[in-house]
Amino acid sequence: MLWLWSSAALWSQDTIPKAHVIDQGPLYENLFELREDNDFLHFTDRYYSTGTFLGLRRWLPPSQDSLTTKQYSMFLYQEIYTPTDLLTDKPKFMDRPYGGFLGLSNELLLAKADRAHDIKWVMGIAGPWSGSETVQSAFHNSATVDSKIATWGAQIDNSFHLNLYYHYTREWQWNGDPFRVYFAWNPITALGSKDTYLENDLVFYFGRRQPLQKSMAYKQLLGRKNELFFATRFGHRYVLHDGMLQGNLFGDQSEYTVRPYPMLYFFSVGFFARFERHDLQLNYHYESARNRAADPHLYVSLSYSKRY
Repeated sequence: MLWLWSSAALWSQDTIPKAHVIDQGPLYENLFELREDNDFLHFTDRYYSTGTFLGLRRWLPPSQDSLTTKQYSMFLYQEIYTPTDLLTDKPKFMDRPYGGFLGLSNELLLAKADRAHDIKWVMGIAGPWSGSETVQSAFHNSATVDSKIATWGAQIDNSFHLNLYYHYTREWQWNGDPFRVYFAWNPITALGSKDTYLENDLVFYFGRRQPLQKSMAYKQLLGRKNELFFATRFGHRYVLHDGMLQGNLFGDQSEYTVRPYPMLYFFSVGFFARFERHDLQLNYHYESARNRAADPHLYVSLSYSKRY
């Protein structure tokens, strides 16, 4: 409630200058991105163990006299979830089920000077068909020495998923050059067979950062200047359904599922660098326990993008 009150109070403070008509496009209209999520720095190999994302972003020319920039994105990605004890195949000793997801996302981002609408449509498959067991086992067999090979017993069953995500962003600039400070309110809604939740995030940006329509903070292709800044994000999520713990919302035959906690809390610190055509982003994430038997989790995200 405090977040909603503070965001409502800030709504009336419009510290960002009014938008101007987009009269000049980006130097490069496409972007290739590779992102890897992993908890290897903590040597835990549990819960959200690995995520691999490969995608393209494309600038969409605006209509005449438009104040809105448009971008389309498509990503192929895989997520891997494992319990703490990788050697047991008995559900009674697991703090969560094994889970894997292979998805294809299509995303449309509409941005103005101080706000953005991000609509993402995801379809994919969970369970053994996702290939998560094969990928993780192959990595541990070939790239590690004396590593635990997960049993992948009691895995979330095969199923097809459709999901819709909507991100809204409202941003305020609190300080100008030479050290810019931005504050953003970012409510998120997810609806579908894999994820159904309501989320509220608050984000602070500090450093040499461009406005919303030109910043790598929002993967914008319009920006032509280098950037170097860091960010902190605080968030909470009200979970109605988690497909990687409960299986498919519309019916599932998984051997073992668990009920998620209704409230999930997040905190992350991120470092961003844009140099000419290259974007580099490093984030350190904390999230509270997703279910009663689990513990809080820490993992790292590393993303590299190149515009062309």
